[in-house]
Amino acid sequence: MMINLNLASLYVGLVFGGCFLMFVLVKYRKAPEFLDMAIIILSCTGVVIGIHLGYVASTIPDSELGKLADHRVPIVLGALAVIWTSVGSIVKTCKQSIESIKS
Repeated sequence: MMINLNLASLYVGLVFGGCFLMFVLVKYRKAPEFLDMAIIILSCTGVVIGIHLGYVASTIPDSELGKLADHRVPIVLGALAVIWTSVGSIVKTCKQSIESIKS
């Protein structure tokens, strides 16, 4: 049985978001804002999808890529950009959420 990557990445986001929610609830006794949680969950999804895209683009044979074979490097760089911005968004949102709860 093949795992649906979109669903698996959403589960990863939900697990990470749930862990962050529990951490904040236990440590500060307040819940983060809904928008912050949504950003964290969707950014985690972006990280998983970006990793998969970079892996597929760098390992699939040219015969299966077809016309996209000439664009392998930009695809991998795009995947790295998605991963980079998603991780940055997760870190920034977690920090901002905790700072807003503290004050």
